[in-house]
Amino acid sequence: MKESTSQYYRCPATGAALELVVERSQDGVVESGTFQSKAGSSVFPIQHGIPDFTWPKELAEEDRETRDSYESIAEDYDNYASLPFLTYRCSEAEMRERMVDQLELEPNSRVLEIGCGTGRGALHLAKRLGPSGELFLQELTPLLLDKAIEKLSNLDMLVEFSIANGSYLPFQDNFFDAAHHFGGINTFADIPRCLSELARVVKPGGKVVVGDESLGPWLADTEFGRVMSNSNPLLKCEVPLASLPVTARDVRVEWIVMGAFYTIEFRVAEGPPDADYHLQIPSERGGSHWTRYYGQLEGVTDETKALAHKARKVANQSMHDWLEAVVRDAAKRQLSD
Repeated sequence: MKESTSQYYRCPATGAALELVVERSQDGVVESGTFQSKAGSSVFPIQHGIPDFTWPKELAEEDRETRDSYESIAEDYDNYASLPFLTYRCSEAEMRERMVDQLELEPNSRVLEIGCGTGRGALHLAKRLGPSGELFLQELTPLLLDKAIEKLSNLDMLVEFSIANGSYLPFQDNFFDAAHHFGGINTFADIPRCLSELARVVKPGGKVVVGDESLGPWLADTEFGRVMSNSNPLLKCEVPLASLPVTARDVRVEWIVMGAFYTIEFRVAEGPPDADYHLQIPSERGGSHWTRYYGQLEGVTDETKALAHKARKVANQSMHDWLEAVVRDAAKRQLSD
């Protein structure tokens, strides 16, 4: 980890700034030390130049099991990782380049990849970035991250590695131009939090692209679907659209790799949607979206409702305008008595 990048990191639990304590460094590279909260309540070690921001310290059962599973196959992971692309007769390089295209990167972009594995996807991200680009790679499984470091540490650009939980990211808000993940989110313990975290750390207007296994619904009851999901139960996972953050805009879902994998891409907005709730609607009902939702009164009998409709027609008003005047005048009279 470069000492100059220490200012970029934040406590994954609270988002507070962290203090770097260097134990050993060489040529501006921190080899060992700690990141500490100012109150000293949280300490994150740096070993062999890699900060470990794992949070919570006691991982959820799903995350712990996934990490342990990947640890057990780390040495042969690259052999396993190519199997889906071979099975579905597609080019891994083409698929990964396609996802990089979706991120709309500039040569000087600052990009985050979570769950980077052994760096197979990161190689394509790095190729798209120029020497002024910055690539931050996060992985929860240290042995997989070691493989990524072997592949990418000699690139002529800033590449920072960290151990962290994808649902608790150690970065400040609006820090990245884009963020990416492919091939693991189905096993995350808290998918909604992960997607919200990705949106939090990406600048408004930036892109987030994530993907994983999920058989296209039209394929579920075919021989292809039954055979493949029997071998890989993760194909039965649903696309996590309901887990997207409220700041997601221009959402696009695409099934790729013969319909066995999906990608979700979205652009990050500054906040929740904010329609013109008070725009007056020209109709017999009248009113605005706001008054129709928040201006509800107690129900009346069918007879009274019918009379009201007749009266508002005679008055040549929308129901909203007629009710507004009638109720306001009646209330004023009652209060003045």
